[in-house]
Amino acid sequence: MINAAIALSLIVITLIGTELGYTFFLKRELQKTADLAALAGAQNLGVNNCAAATTAAISNAAQNMPVGLAPVGAQNIVCGRWDAVLKPAAPHFGAPDSGQNLNAVRVTISRAPPLLMPSIPGNQATMITADAVAAQQTPQANLTIRSTLLSVDSTQSPLLNSVFGGMLGGALNVTAAGWNGLLNTNVRLLSYIDQLGVNLGIGAGKYDQVLGTSVSVGTLIQAMIDALQQNGNTAQAAIDALNLVKVAANAAAAQPLLKLGSLLGVQTGSSAAALNTDLQLFQLLQGVVQAANGKNGVVVAATLPMAGLAAVTANVKVIEPPQVSATGNPALAKNNPTGPDQIYVRTAQIRTLISVNLGESGQLLTALISGLTNALAQLSSALISILTTVIDLTPPGDCPIISVGCHTAPKPVISDVTPLPLPVRLDVNIDVAAAAAYVTDFDCTNDADKKLWAASKSTVATLRIGKMGSSADDAKAKVFSSLSAAPTVDPIALVDIGTVQSRKTCTAVVLGLCVLGIQEYLQANGTWTTDKSKAQRTAFGGGGIGLSVNPDPISGGGSNLPFHSSAPGLLKEVSDTSAPAQTYLPTSATGDVAGLLINTINGLQLNLYKPSGSTGILGAILQTTDAAATAVFGLLKGLVAPLLASIINPLAEVLLKSLGIDLANAQVGARLSCRAGAQLVY
Repeated sequence: MINAAIALSLIVITLIGTELGYTFFLKRELQKTADLAALAGAQNLGVNNCAAATTAAISNAAQNMPVGLAPVGAQNIVCGRWDAVLKPAAPHFGAPDSGQNLNAVRVTISRAPPLLMPSIPGNQATMITADAVAAQQTPQANLTIRSTLLSVDSTQSPLLNSVFGGMLGGALNVTAAGWNGLLNTNVRLLSYIDQLGVNLGIGAGKYDQVLGTSVSVGTLIQAMIDALQQNGNTAQAAIDALNLVKVAANAAAAQPLLKLGSLLGVQTGSSAAALNTDLQLFQLLQGVVQAANGKNGVVVAATLPMAGLAAVTANVKVIEPPQVSATGNPALAKNNPTGPDQIYVRTAQIRTLISVNLGESGQLLTALISGLTNALAQLSSALISILTTVIDLTPPGDCPIISVGCHTAPKPVISDVTPLPLPVRLDVNIDVAAAAAYVTDFDCTNDADKKLWAASKSTVATLRIGKMGSSADDAKAKVFSSLSAAPTVDPIALVDIGTVQSRKTCTAVVLGLCVLGIQEYLQANGTWTTDKSKAQRTAFGGGGIGLSVNPDPISGGGSNLPFHSSAPGLLKEVSDTSAPAQTYLPTSATGDVAGLLINTINGLQLNLYKPSGSTGILGAILQTTDAAATAVFGLLKGLVAPLLASIINPLAEVLLKSLGIDLANAQVGARLSCRAGAQLVY
């Protein structure tokens, strides 16, 4: 009996084990069916179109469903969005949020398989459930844009301190070694966002939430410091410099709040690997500081040394902050490169203004006045020739003496011609336009040579020269009061024409003798008079020659940047965490930017102005073909251009390059991942 009981027990255990094993076998088969159906559905998931995905999942499940179980139907399939960050609860799946697309398919199969031994007492059918979520994998592309500033010497650091501190609204004192430490240190973007999330109490991995949170400048900089220290970075000079900038930012009266996402354009749902890229620390800090300046509205004042002139103050303000990095799906960007799914980076747009008071001294000014004075004789005769063609210099009325003979032709005379009435203020405005690049196409057909194309465009600057207000403060207020509107430019007097005289000679014969009678008329302020006291010169009172430069933007051109993985370092994998820095391509082939600006100066506008209050005495003669006019303007341009060049060059070469703004010559780097299809995520 004992042996029989043991044998019977073993038989029951074996039968139960067989039944249990069969159940686990079916569970595995159902899970396999759910997995493959979810993958098939995700691979066929269109943009917000679940029909094709449902059909594919049902068809695939029919081929793998264990015999004897009911087939999978549409009720077992759900299309939605998988997001491990925004949907923290497993399986991280649900309905897409506003503005998001479907990217995943969930297949849930619940079946009660038939029993192998239904006659065993207590043996009951068990419900088996298999659940699977498959998400689409999309190509990922990343662009970064940076300036060409390579190093900072001791003469540049005071200017950088002045401008960076001014943009924050405080004082700054970073050494050249500190600035170079920032230039030579990279920060891993993914680590930085994670660290910022921890510092904000949001947590690591919640990238979209971190990027969309408004944060103070000091908090952003502290996260840079923490990220460097967490990664074991020993760049102490860079950390010390960041601490100084943070102190200045925290001490500023204005405390603008910034969203990191404004600097880092990341398409919603981008993978963590897509953010795993390096950024130059100076580039990231520069973007934060410039964004702060755009928010707080501070106009920065920086002193510029100028050869041949006294040091002058340059005023600087950010019109549009930069976007230093962008990440997203190149397939979406390709469909509409400048649409909502664009992968777009740009440098900052900056407006600068300097006002130079030209007095009686200064090497260049002395040379200019001397040149104008020596040319007055030639200038006067040439002006007479020009004015005769555009002005009726015949005085009104007839000769008081009865003419017996023909009286002579009028003899116009220009008196009181004065070069460059002093003192005079010269305003120079340069709007530095953004260099930009955006993804237009990609090619993943060849693993050995993946390709990404980015269109680049750059405008060197818009240069304006003239008078932009009644005083330097007035010019500053007008130039920066409306950043969307270009400032109005009035001409600067180079030559003032006080009076225009026409002397009419009449003759008469009386008793055989020639009698000469002279009637003199003066023209001032557009009217004729015989009263010399009313013909005194006022500012532009009798007309004059002035200059203004208000050109169209100077184009730096555009190009199509080809990034190839076959070129070493030119196109890196998105998830590549290797140490070597990627290669950058220039956004424009423009070489001598200063030369472009000087060419604009050489093309400056010289205008002959009518007297104030007059409607037609002197008119603009820019279109004249008169040889004398050409000679006059050529003479003046040769004298004025060196003066303007001495002002423009420091602004372009010293100030802007010290800020890392090399006009029309930013650099773009790219990363690309060609992974596509679908993967099981739950």
